[in-house]
Amino acid sequence: MFLASPVFYANSLHVLTVITTPLQILGSYCIIFKTPKSMGTIKWSLLNLHFWCMVLDWALTMFIIPLLILPVLGGCPLGILTTWFGVSTHFQAYIIITLIFMAGTSVVVVFENRYHQLYGSHPHWRYFRIPFLMLNYFLTVSFSIPAFVNMPEQHWALEISYKKLPELPDEIKSLPLFILAVDLFWLLIPLSSMAFLIVTECVVFIVLINRNLKASSKQATLSKTTIKFQKKFLRALYLQASVSCFYFSIPTSYTLFSQFSGIYSQGLIHFVLIIASTHGFSSTLVMIWAHKPYREFCFQIIVWIQGILKIKPSKVVQKMPNNQCSATIFA
Repeated sequence: MFLASPVFYANSLHVLTVITTPLQILGSYCIIFKTPKSMGTIKWSLLNLHFWCMVLDWALTMFIIPLLILPVLGGCPLGILTTWFGVSTHFQAYIIITLIFMAGTSVVVVFENRYHQLYGSHPHWRYFRIPFLMLNYFLTVSFSIPAFVNMPEQHWALEISYKKLPELPDEIKSLPLFILAVDLFWLLIPLSSMAFLIVTECVVFIVLINRNLKASSKQATLSKTTIKFQKKFLRALYLQASVSCFYFSIPTSYTLFSQFSGIYSQGLIHFVLIIASTHGFSSTLVMIWAHKPYREFCFQIIVWIQGILKIKPSKVVQKMPNNQCSATIFA
């Protein structure tokens, strides 16, 4: 099956890099140069989230390209950090795990920023927020260290892995495979704990923001226009965050499924990872579509391109009750 081929897998991700990178650069430009003053307080938090999603995508599709063998928790990198620079497999495994959770932590930072700007002026939170953010980043870069400290002896781990997966193709066996864990405790416990922490923090901030928005609406401490804008803006953030949750859940769900079922399918593993590698692309699309200033700027680019290509707009006449109006839409 061609999907199970490491060469096809790596080449597919390289093609994905070429397709997604221009849009991600456009997303960076929108945040840096097209964020209006009304969104100024969230600008750098959005850029931080976009940056880590973009770096994660590049790691998955170009720099590292992790090839996994599941249900055994192992694999090898196929990216340019291996082929061009000879970077240690252990270090690359640490990088990819850290980047995944760095993107998650960046979502927490976005919601914390909203809470702080709207309702976090209380002196206690003002002094506590910096240590809180620093602790989150510290945990993100350190939580996986126990798994790497307790790595099994590789020759022994490979023998066990081959016994568990007798159907492992020779094409995969010929690669410099690396087994991160035979005893799942040292990997699944820190991974699940960190994921639970990130989700819990996001939920807490969302609940606090919504509760305070309702209170502000009843007490009229904020104008109706401000509340309406904040609700609309928060819906855009929720949509963007839900994209990250969805894409992170795909490989997580498959990993758990393979662990409990014992089913091995290299083609399905590659398919799941290719889908997950479109996370940054989808997140950028949603960000541009959900935030009006970015959407309008991109629409101007489309009109400009149409002008260069000399594509004429088509006129459509819409009949309205008791009235007639003509609207020009761009094909």
